[in-house]
Amino acid sequence: MKRLFAASSVFYCLGIILVSLTRVSFWLILGLGIIIITAACLSFRNNRIFIVLVFLLALLVGALSLKNSYMRLKFHISNFVPYNDNTIYSLSGFVDSQPVMEQAGTSFVFRAQEIQANNLKWACCGKVLVKVDFPQDLSYADRLMLSGILRRPSGFSSGSRSYRNYLSGQGIYLTMRIKNSLQIKREGGKSGSKLIIFSLWLRAKLKQVIRRNLPDLPAGILSAMVLGDKNSIPWLVNNYMVKSGTVHILVVSGFNVGIVAFAGNLLLKIMRIRRRQRILLTIICLLFYCLITGASNPVIRATVMGIVFLLAYLLQREVDIYNCLACAALFILIVKPGQLFDIGFQLSFSSVLGISCLYPRIKSFLRLGNCKFRALRFICEGCLVSFCAWLGTMLIIAYNFHIISPVTILANILIVPLATLITLCGFSLVLCGSFSPFLGGIFSTTAAMFITLLLNINAAVIKIPFAYFYF
Repeated sequence: MKRLFAASSVFYCLGIILVSLTRVSFWLILGLGIIIITAACLSFRNNRIFIVLVFLLALLVGALSLKNSYMRLKFHISNFVPYNDNTIYSLSGFVDSQPVMEQAGTSFVFRAQEIQANNLKWACCGKVLVKVDFPQDLSYADRLMLSGILRRPSGFSSGSRSYRNYLSGQGIYLTMRIKNSLQIKREGGKSGSKLIIFSLWLRAKLKQVIRRNLPDLPAGILSAMVLGDKNSIPWLVNNYMVKSGTVHILVVSGFNVGIVAFAGNLLLKIMRIRRRQRILLTIICLLFYCLITGASNPVIRATVMGIVFLLAYLLQREVDIYNCLACAALFILIVKPGQLFDIGFQLSFSSVLGISCLYPRIKSFLRLGNCKFRALRFICEGCLVSFCAWLGTMLIIAYNFHIISPVTILANILIVPLATLITLCGFSLVLCGSFSPFLGGIFSTTAAMFITLLLNINAAVIKIPFAYFYF
């Protein structure tokens, strides 16, 4: 069976879904798994029965992985805090994310290492989402002591998304509100990964280069597209991009990672680096770019998918899109099974599946390969790729965001090429702008021009009748 691996990953996902909908005992699933492994060993020579048992085993492994992700260590911080508890707790630990600073305040993820209440102290582990009601100058790895009430996340939902489930998917089961500066005490020193500290420092330096060469609005958009920093994008711009179905270009994801892989591989090829070394160096570039952009879930997904495809070429294997996608999905889901319910995960894979599954069939049906005019064929193929990606993601977007945007097909044809040029200008700016003001000026001016054009096109397409509608 050519795509046994891809089919097995589908059953792995089905196991995750089944466990999320039922309350099956972990030990019952484990017992069934042992029985199926034994049966598979005994029926190894019977190909059909063996394949069926492999699919069932994949389903049970998926179920076990999600069940296992629900289990928390005995000294996890959530086990120290009862429901509806108004006790004042003191937490000792460090900032485990890059703080998001806004006018209304600051928020960050705090990794607790020690908890204290009622003159009792315990070692603990786990993450807490901290929201500070005033601006606070903090950075990743700062050691702090926090005092406040710990709460369970609220269960409000928007569409199909529950805020509590979203946070639990990030490994966060408690929140803390800081209303007074006396609740925060700096302990001094740093914790956390030195590699992450370095990548965040480099990201801040590159962001300064962009800020130094561009006005606020284009600088914010370019920082989002190149460095994954969306904090400076105005709400109105983000809302317009949502309506046109092009908001994905404002998030560092497969689009950006693909550009990095293509540009890096092309540059190394020009330098006459051998194929094997070229692929390995491109993989290193992707990993480094993943760190610089904050290693968010979309970037990790895109990086894993890119590395899987590059490794297939490195091993000189025939690249099967479905097996490669299955490999990337399994790599992510084995580490975090709850990612299956993340909308970004679903959109990432459904768009690629929509293109890879529908595009060749529709192209063959329309006989675009017989078109003698290359320019016309190029435009038609671009429209078809955008249409297939839209079909692949339409139901997920409609279900979760209650919006359908038929204009997405046209918008992506016009905007994605511009976004590619903007991203390339952005990479050139951060690489050259640090040591050459002249080159920085050229790339920043070009990027600002393309960004202005992009915003104008986006504003124009959403004014087309029936461009989008809510329901």
